[in-house]
Amino acid sequence: MNIRRGVNVMKRSRPFDEDFYRVLANSSQAGVYILQDGIFQFVNPHIREYAGYTEAEMLGMDSLSLIHPVDRMSARKNAIRMLKGQRLSPYEFRIITGDGRTKWILETVTSIRYGGRPAVLGNSMNITEQKEARNRLEEIEALESSILDAIPHAVIGLHNRVFIFANNAVKAVFGWRSEELIGKNVWILYRNEGDSREISDLFYTALERQRTFHCEFPCRRKDGEDIICMIRASRIGETLSERRIVATYEDITERIRAEKELEHSRQELRNLSTHQQTVREEERTRIAREIHDELGQTLTALKMDLAWLRNHLPDGRKPLHAKVRQMSELAGRTIETVHRIATELRPGLLDDLGLTAAIEWQAGDFQNRSGIACSTVLAAEDLELDRDLATALFRIFQETLTNVARHAGATRVEVKLERSEDRIVLTVADDGRGITKSQSEDDRAFGIIGMRERAHLWGGELRITGSRQEGTRVTVDIPLRLSKVAIRRGQGGAPEEKCP
Repeated sequence: MNIRRGVNVMKRSRPFDEDFYRVLANSSQAGVYILQDGIFQFVNPHIREYAGYTEAEMLGMDSLSLIHPVDRMSARKNAIRMLKGQRLSPYEFRIITGDGRTKWILETVTSIRYGGRPAVLGNSMNITEQKEARNRLEEIEALESSILDAIPHAVIGLHNRVFIFANNAVKAVFGWRSEELIGKNVWILYRNEGDSREISDLFYTALERQRTFHCEFPCRRKDGEDIICMIRASRIGETLSERRIVATYEDITERIRAEKELEHSRQELRNLSTHQQTVREEERTRIAREIHDELGQTLTALKMDLAWLRNHLPDGRKPLHAKVRQMSELAGRTIETVHRIATELRPGLLDDLGLTAAIEWQAGDFQNRSGIACSTVLAAEDLELDRDLATALFRIFQETLTNVARHAGATRVEVKLERSEDRIVLTVADDGRGITKSQSEDDRAFGIIGMRERAHLWGGELRITGSRQEGTRVTVDIPLRLSKVAIRRGQGGAPEEKCP
């Protein structure tokens, strides 16, 4: 410190000039004091300012009483070592100011003579702000370190693809200790250098345009095991000019394996559902045919016999004529019932004339039974579809009309069937009370669940929207080109995007 060097020069050049020293000390920007027998003999304005005492209060004060009790022993020890030439660097300690506050002091001491007697010259600085700033920085660094270590994913910092930091979780994810990675190239986290260049080029290119980027990519552990990681990267700074990024690596290998197993299980259930629906439709068709052919023909023959019997009864047997007439009418109603049951089981129109005719007939039958006006716009009159797909769309349409009759409170239904080059879309809209989102997503709404599943099996989508003002709209959208592939492979949804 300047005062100390100046005093040493004065001591070597001429007898100590106390008046000159006082001028020098009072003009110093540091706190300067003189002790004899541990008692303040001189204090300049700066030390009085940060100590919080007047000159009269400090002169005659024991210097150790100013020091924080915890630091008194170490401060005294460091001062003695410096006076003996055993310590050259300044030392730190705390003081208790006159108003009770704690401040940090940086100090050096040297031996002088004052008033003809040995004395100690102290040169000190108030470093409280610097100390607090340093402590805050250390706390921030410790907090950052704790946060990084609390993250279960590997977190790394890269500069030009070289590790500059890594958290402890890299051990769990990759098998490397963080200190082993510092200074190494990031390619050691991948299967080969080609993969490393590919993902690095992808990240750096993306981060030139945006702040963050993420994707899934294959990686390799230290022990050679290949894993799949979800990698999320962010550039450090507003631009990528310094090519520094921070990235997290989450091992999602088990999750992907579980997702594949779950999807496989779901697909098995869908295949089973498809098989059951096919078997059910075949059984419906068989029963409908047998009812129509066997029971229908028998009842028709019975009605013909009753007509013959009525024609051969004597005219005078009125009770018998009335009884035969009643039996003939009952047989006629039974024939109609059989025909209705057979049609509900499997509409012959669906097999004979196709989906368009079956929808038109079903809409008319629904209107006659429910009293709800049902209009149709069937733009796909010459539609030729796979038999199973036509069945799926017709069953969805039947279930939709059932829901309208039971729940909508509607007075009108509009049906539209459209076909483009590669899609077929069926829309059913009513003017009822409107279905709510919670109702359409209710896991107990088995009718809607069945409709969605039928659409999904063909790679399609079922959308249901509703409002009190506009009623409910059900839209079934089936991609024709993908439908056969979807039912065979069970890939109704779009594939998830991965990194290259």
